[in-house]
Amino acid sequence: MGSSPSTISQDVNTLIPNPLNQENVQFPRNSDDVLRTFSTLRHVLPSELVLEILESAQYWLHARVYREGINTYDERNWHDRTSYLTSGPIAEGRVEEIRIKIWSHDQGWSDYREDHGTYRNSWTWFELGIEGFQGREVNTEHVNLRLATNVHAQRQTAVHEIVYRRQDNSQLIQALRTGDHISIIPLSRYPGWRNTVDKGSIEVYTSPIF
Repeated sequence: MGSSPSTISQDVNTLIPNPLNQENVQFPRNSDDVLRTFSTLRHVLPSELVLEILESAQYWLHARVYREGINTYDERNWHDRTSYLTSGPIAEGRVEEIRIKIWSHDQGWSDYREDHGTYRNSWTWFELGIEGFQGREVNTEHVNLRLATNVHAQRQTAVHEIVYRRQDNSQLIQALRTGDHISIIPLSRYPGWRNTVDKGSIEVYTSPIF
């Protein structure tokens, strides 16, 4: 005989101590939360179905870094490739999704008026930096490292959001391993061009390997 819905609800509630006091806590907090949830649901459902439920619910670990502070990059930073923001080490498990947000704009003027307000001939942009764990060389041959391009001659800050998903067969996600870091690298080329970054965030979602 299977368990009733009320029994399942009671079982799940035992995973979260004092659930009414957890309004500001995001679950799962760590891999132990995921494993406990899997173990509890497995008492009443087949393992294959539990895995499908957790996947559909996107019950993943979430790591986020955020920076707010105006920095400007010109062609002198071209060779340095200075990062604006770097993630923490990729958690052990399988990377499911990466979300990157950048708030930025260029110098707000250029001599090429026909390109103003477009992405044509815009020489301020962002690339993705990847640092392998303990110096591991990361194969980025098939990874598009360009994150976003600023609108040409627009002084108003724009928001760029870039999403990579495992389900979309992202080459980036397939290249990453536990312990790697990723970063936002602002770039600018040619005299007069300036890449101004207001703030940025990197979010990495991972699921444990059962």
